[in-house]
Amino acid sequence: MPELMDWAAILLRWGHVMAGIAWIGTSFYFNWFDLSVRQPAAPVLNGNVRGTLHEVHGGSFYYHEQYWPEQAPARMLAHGGPAQLTLLTGLGLMALFYWYGADVYLVDPQVAHMSKGHAIALSVGGLLLAWPLYYKLCRSVRDDRLIFFWMAVAIAVAACLYSHLFGGRAAFIQIGAMLGSIMVLSVHFVIIPNHIAMLRQIRAGEALDIAHGERAKRVSQHNNYFTLPVIFTMLSIHFPLATGHPLNWVILLLVMGFGVTLRHWRNLTFKKGRSDRRLLLCALALLAAAVGISKTDLSAPTETPKAAALPSDAQIRTIVHARCAACHSDHPTNPTFTTAPLGFRLDTLEQVKAGADKIVQRAVRGRDMPLNNTTGMTDAERAELGAWLASAQDGSK
Repeated sequence: MPELMDWAAILLRWGHVMAGIAWIGTSFYFNWFDLSVRQPAAPVLNGNVRGTLHEVHGGSFYYHEQYWPEQAPARMLAHGGPAQLTLLTGLGLMALFYWYGADVYLVDPQVAHMSKGHAIALSVGGLLLAWPLYYKLCRSVRDDRLIFFWMAVAIAVAACLYSHLFGGRAAFIQIGAMLGSIMVLSVHFVIIPNHIAMLRQIRAGEALDIAHGERAKRVSQHNNYFTLPVIFTMLSIHFPLATGHPLNWVILLLVMGFGVTLRHWRNLTFKKGRSDRRLLLCALALLAAAVGISKTDLSAPTETPKAAALPSDAQIRTIVHARCAACHSDHPTNPTFTTAPLGFRLDTLEQVKAGADKIVQRAVRGRDMPLNNTTGMTDAERAELGAWLASAQDGSK
């Protein structure tokens, strides 16, 4: 059974990454295509042509026409599958790790005391609310600038809320999952149905109602702007500098703002054929602000005087066994793990010395390990471990 769970995690992660690459890659390509087509300067193959584009890739040349068809073509390709597979595999990962393992991944007693059930309910509730609120906003507001203003407000509120409920890594993943669900459900409930409606009109010989295309294109463009922020949150488990900071939600908002602004800069460059450096500078300023905050130590001062004497090997062995080896061991005692995460084992002092850089980064400086401090590692123990590792790296041990 544990092996089956491990294989489920492997296949879900693999499938999620592949589906996400296919979906986001296609989205990026067609967004670039839509903004890069130009009015034809030569005779075209079809009527109702809105723009044409020439490309070279992989040793071949390509010619494209963007048009409104008057009759159904013999072969028509669609691109909805990868988005739906991304949603299914993403929900599988959330269920397997963040809901089934909520006591390890979601609940952080240092942030908020809550039961596993309450944590799961808060996570699922956020996912269930995200799409209806976004859809209602799009139906009520026509100006996309206002859409993004209210989306920014909603994301800021959600980021602040979840960062005070869950551990930093879980809060970032939760915000990314909420945005990702908005993107996928936009494909499923808006883009695909409007595509189907247009295809039915063409096949029935009716005049094409391009309002369907405009509705689909609108949320597709929204998705294009959400993409970089979502990718950042999905990878954020590797960014302890951001997720472990007391103002992690502010860092998240600044990085998201950087991603959206950078995306807008690129889109305008595609559309106008020239770069607006003001937008690029604005994006870089947001990123610089995030970096600046991450370098600021806002943690409360603690009583962690250095030990008068260097900790002994026995003391370090006791600390590592009590605080780290529950997960990072040949035989983890934490029921969430059947093998050591990332294969990082700390059963012996030699393994502790070999992993010194990672331990100092994650447990001594970053303090995001143990995960959500489930084993209750104290500041004094972190200081002792850091001093012992520094001594070991200096060669005095």
